Amino acid sequence: MVTPGRAPQPFVCHGIALLAGLVLLAAVSLLALVATASMVLQIRMAANFSDGQQARLAAAAAVLQGESFIFGLDHDQRLPGCADECFLPPLNHLIHYPAEVAAFPEYQDSGWWSSWSTEVGTDPLSGNSNTTGWNLGSQAPRYLIEEIHFEDAVNLPELPGAKPVNGVAYYRVLGRGQGQGPAAVAVSESIIARPWSNESPADSGTPQQQEFCAAFSPWYDCGRMAWRQRR
Repeated sequence: MVTPGRAPQPFVCHGIALLAGLVLLAAVSLLALVATASMVLQIRMAANFSDGQQARLAAAAAVLQGESFIFGLDHDQRLPGCADECFLPPLNHLIHYPAEVAAFPEYQDSGWWSSWSTEVGTDPLSGNSNTTGWNLGSQAPRYLIEEIHFEDAVNLPELPGAKPVNGVAYYRVLGRGQGQGPAAVAVSESIIARPWSNESPADSGTPQQQEFCAAFSPWYDCGRMAWRQRR
């Protein structure tokens, strides 16, 4: 019924429009929160991956330096005709034997590694630091060397022109690297073989593995035999 003298008023739904706007705003806000959470998660995952990769690179660098150290040793630093615990001081404290080292060094803490291993960029004999040019995480990577076996060469043939060999020693080189976070730790391992003779490994300087091994008969194991990631 229309009151005489008044025009009919339109039906206005101000309350419903406000409610619909609030619901739409809440839905958009929820979507924004989900997208932000997903982005934060992806950033953290990328940071963890980068940290782990940095630790693995540091461990690999430590293994390489440990291998170079073994191939750079002079022939008279290991007693000839000796098969076990044959290094003279101070090498006898730098090159260990399996019975001396923990069964699972990859799970030992940084304090244990500081006691048993050598820091990358440090001369293990003099203790002097060398510039490595690496930025390798929150802690300097370290390497640990074990002599795990010695094979006498008495039954192996020699080639004319090759250096005579007393035997071949096999070494486990462990490298530990850490990223920026304490949980980002990697441990790599290589097994290398090095022939020992009565001659120096090279005329001068520290030889590379390929150069070192080329001087010996191919009948002898020499160089990196295996590699794996332990942690």
